[in-house]
Amino acid sequence: MSSLSQFAPFAGGGLKSFQTGYLSASLSSSSGEDATYYDVTLSAVTTAKTITGFQGAAGSNNYGFYSGYGGEAAAVVTTRMTSTTNLRMASRDAGYTLRGRWQAAEAN
Repeated sequence: MSSLSQFAPFAGGGLKSFQTGYLSASLSSSSGEDATYYDVTLSAVTTAKTITGFQGAAGSNNYGFYSGYGGEAAAVVTTRMTSTTNLRMASRDAGYTLRGRWQAAEAN
């Protein structure tokens, strides 16, 4: 079994902070890489030492997943820190609802 300390950037000293939360929110519209997105404000982290993630989906129906009745398939959601206090979750289509749990893990 692997431990967190085996993965860069955590190899040198372990976990400094871990932040997580659940959200259910409509995505904002923009352009380019962030065609649609949702921002979460975090306690300040060092972005170069922080790994982010999201488990859930962005979708157009009530569940965020393919409905089987001609509904939209769930969209991929990417995460990244846009500043020391802002976690951005981005997807592909405007009008989607994002539902799931986000995480930000900062190395020492």
